[in-house]
Amino acid sequence: MRKVDGVQDVTVSLKDGMTLLGLKPGNTVTLTKLREIIKNSGFVSKEATIVAAGQVPGAGSPSVFVVGGTGERLPLVGQATGAGQGLWRFTSQAK
Repeated sequence: MRKVDGVQDVTVSLKDGMTLLGLKPGNTVTLTKLREIIKNSGFVSKEATIVAAGQVPGAGSPSVFVVGGTGERLPLVGQATGAGQGLWRFTSQAK
């Protein structure tokens, strides 16, 4: 993961089955790409908790978050909440 352009920090806990990634500001790596790398490494990608810049479409839209910069549309589990400085915290479903 450290070799992926845009990834700044990586912490892996095999015991907890969790990977924590810190991405560089302005990166263009997508969650889809990260999940592909995880799958190709022999692991399963589950729900992801994300803090990102972007927007939640208006009422009547499917429950998605549109990531700023990449336009990637991520399905939401629950609602996105403000995390300050124009960032949102949310959980996205595994695909």
